[in-house]
Amino acid sequence: MIRTSSRLALFAVTSRKGPSRSTGRRILLLLLGVWGLPAVLARAQLQGDAAPTPAEFKLNIGLGGGYTTNPGLRSENGESKADSTSELRVAILDRKSSPRTDWSAKYDSFYTRYGSNNEFDTINHALSFDGRYLVSRRTHLNLFEHFFYSRNPLQIGVAAPTDETIILTQLTHRWRSISDSEFDTTVSHSLTLRVGASSRIERLDLSPSVDINTYSGRLGIQKQIGAQNSIASTYGYSRFDFQSEGTADVQSHGLDFSWSHGPPAGPACVLSAGLSRVLSESERQNRLTAGVTLHHPFRRIDFVSGYRRSLDADAGVATVTVAQNAYAGLSGTVGRSASLGVFAEYGKRDSVLETGDQIALTYTGAAIRGSIALDPRFSISGEARRRKQMAAEGAGEDLTVDTLFLVLVFQIF
Repeated sequence: MIRTSSRLALFAVTSRKGPSRSTGRRILLLLLGVWGLPAVLARAQLQGDAAPTPAEFKLNIGLGGGYTTNPGLRSENGESKADSTSELRVAILDRKSSPRTDWSAKYDSFYTRYGSNNEFDTINHALSFDGRYLVSRRTHLNLFEHFFYSRNPLQIGVAAPTDETIILTQLTHRWRSISDSEFDTTVSHSLTLRVGASSRIERLDLSPSVDINTYSGRLGIQKQIGAQNSIASTYGYSRFDFQSEGTADVQSHGLDFSWSHGPPAGPACVLSAGLSRVLSESERQNRLTAGVTLHHPFRRIDFVSGYRRSLDADAGVATVTVAQNAYAGLSGTVGRSASLGVFAEYGKRDSVLETGDQIALTYTGAAIRGSIALDPRFSISGEARRRKQMAAEGAGEDLTVDTLFLVLVFQIF
């Protein structure tokens, strides 16, 4: 029998209040921290090195409109309905590189206005950061951050193949922060030691709010075999903290083995398999994990696909699930000034433990996205996207989101 907690229901009643002060402070601190971090690390590492290469900085403004069928849009009799939207967007991209540093940061902010349901009007934020730093001759530091805050996370999610899935809920304020850091040290010509830590903090601003925090650490070693192959073994520990009364936290220990094949530029694939042991106050279980990714670049088209089976807690419910994500996509250029991409996805979530909240759902999705440059500073981009999510009986309702959007972008810098 599927049980869903009333407090942490997956498809809870929409919250009409705005973001709390604490949420606003967290967003501000995260933005300031990520934008200030590269400058501090770059100054620390560039002393005595060659001057950095010219930086890339872009500031774009976009104005667009579209159509959506978000789950929160309901008619008076409770049926799902559609609404038009208009948006004003601002995007900032900053990239710097040098002999010892290579990092990029992107921030998107846009105001969404609904045609008939102005109670859902909101300002959305998305931030991504990716940096690699040479700490010493043998050691690198890799940093990654991805953050969004939105009433419709699908608008933040990029329409491209990815295993960072967003599970649908009734429309509400929601934010997610994924942070990761890793040191890799070359022990010998063919042996590399890796130590890393990551966190994911997810909050749904319901009343009361739903907080799910996941913290992980890992230790691994990689062996290079020839010019195009490598094998690796990684031990990982994760802790899933559910900030709710009566819900026990969950821990897991896992061992993973992987094989990678491919030249630096060209077709590449990665295969992995492992075993994770899940521990709660009253239960112990072993779960298989696996993954495969394939990337094949052609002359004008890129093909990517992947599958991942892992432990996760990303469904907005206080439970650890076996998460399965599969995706595939094609992207490429059309002529000299246009690009086009299509992708499809499929996934499942099934609760691991018998205690706590329970969930079982399946989702499918597809999207097509294109853009055309009118001149070096003006471009038009569009996206058509559909996501359908089906829940088991007693675990919520089926949800479908259709999105169609066009935007005119002007590059200021």
